[in-house]
Amino acid sequence: MRLILLRHGQTQWNRENRIHGWGNSDLTPSAIRQLKQWIPPTLRNPIVYASDLGRAKQTASIIAEKIGTEFTLDARLRERQFGVLQGRVIDQDRPLAKAWHLYHHRYLSKTGQQFGFECEWDFERRIGDFFSDLNKSFAHLNDNTARADIVIISHGEWIRAAINLLQGRPSWHEGQGITSNKRVNWLSVNYDVSHSLHSNSRC
Repeated sequence: MRLILLRHGQTQWNRENRIHGWGNSDLTPSAIRQLKQWIPPTLRNPIVYASDLGRAKQTASIIAEKIGTEFTLDARLRERQFGVLQGRVIDQDRPLAKAWHLYHHRYLSKTGQQFGFECEWDFERRIGDFFSDLNKSFAHLNDNTARADIVIISHGEWIRAAINLLQGRPSWHEGQGITSNKRVNWLSVNYDVSHSLHSNSRC
């Protein structure tokens, strides 16, 4: 099975350097235009899943139409929640200096639930739960169907963490970093449905 991981299109908050988390901002006209002009890779029996947050749903509606299929929303594909920083411009608001410090060092050590952040274990658990259900859906299918391309439309931190887990790294390591959404970017990952991503860590 092949995974096609696609970050949502650029939003107004992205342009303003604001943290989204579970907050939302609509796609820019430029992002919508780029998505409509995007030529997708050749896909085999594509199945599309998307985060239920507005910017991912908006992206998914354009992508699914282009490849001629429906899409399924799943809250487990949401961005990581960033508590008090959501909706804030990065490094603004001096009273939040400690929270910004924690945010900028999130790839060096775990943040836990400080300042309302979603702790690493909770984040890993919902990523793992999504893939566990995906595994169950495809484990009993014939070879032709099981070779479907799974298109996942999600968010920067989610994609970074998922790739880390797929490659055997802790989710909170920087890994490949955050995929830019200034233009349409997608990542292709081969995926074994027998692979388990569940973590034994705790908050």
